[in-house]
Amino acid sequence: MFFLAIGMWSLGTRSAHAGAWTREPGSFEVISTVSYHSGYVEFDDSGVRNDLVDFSKFESVFFIEYGILENWSAMARLVLQQVSVARGAMVDEAQGLGATELSLKRNLGQFKDWVFAAQGRISIPGDAENRLDLRLGEGNLEWEVRGLVGHSFALGNTRGFVDLQLARQFRIQPNADEWHLDMTIGYRPTATIMTMAQVFVLRGDEVQTLAARTLASTKVQGSLVWFFKPHHGIQLYAAKMIDGRNTIADRTIGIGYWFDF
Repeated sequence: MFFLAIGMWSLGTRSAHAGAWTREPGSFEVISTVSYHSGYVEFDDSGVRNDLVDFSKFESVFFIEYGILENWSAMARLVLQQVSVARGAMVDEAQGLGATELSLKRNLGQFKDWVFAAQGRISIPGDAENRLDLRLGEGNLEWEVRGLVGHSFALGNTRGFVDLQLARQFRIQPNADEWHLDMTIGYRPTATIMTMAQVFVLRGDEVQTLAARTLASTKVQGSLVWFFKPHHGIQLYAAKMIDGRNTIADRTIGIGYWFDF
């Protein structure tokens, strides 16, 4: 179903999560993406932009969601990346696995065209983990709880959806815990085309030590998906960081392949 095909991604953000809809038992959805990220401006601790950074990242992501039981889905997200962050003569580089994410989602109920779900996730750091408040390759286990709300709607003979997600991410001290808000609007003007507009917001708690930094970011993204045959689609997308704190104002372009069975 179309409304199950909004597993978002990889797409280079921290919000790599499927939508509020769960899979039918025994069915899969797979999304594989390749993206390039670059940035020459970063936001400092006060949110002021400066041009003291040269950032680049190539990223390949494999995401799968599987319906394990009625109203239950399990998800996994694997990342391979090559990252470089240069500030003057200081260069930090890493290549290998990024964080591996394992999630379990439960459909809590439906009311007319609305669906409600809850999700738990664990993130396992990799050799090339690129948390921007840590050196490349550093990282710890992280946990997240997430609430999801989805709404499908009709516009004449066309269809669309809205997906809202609010999450609390727990990190090992001294790194600050975070709030995440992900918003997606999708529209299918034809049987083979889907467009999506997304906003990803991160707000970290204020840190209480000089050994950590408070993170904040707002990223916008646009996507076009062409379903060239049943159960198969090609996605093109672009994203940009428009606001932040202690993060890089990066831009992203990418391509993805979707299929379900």
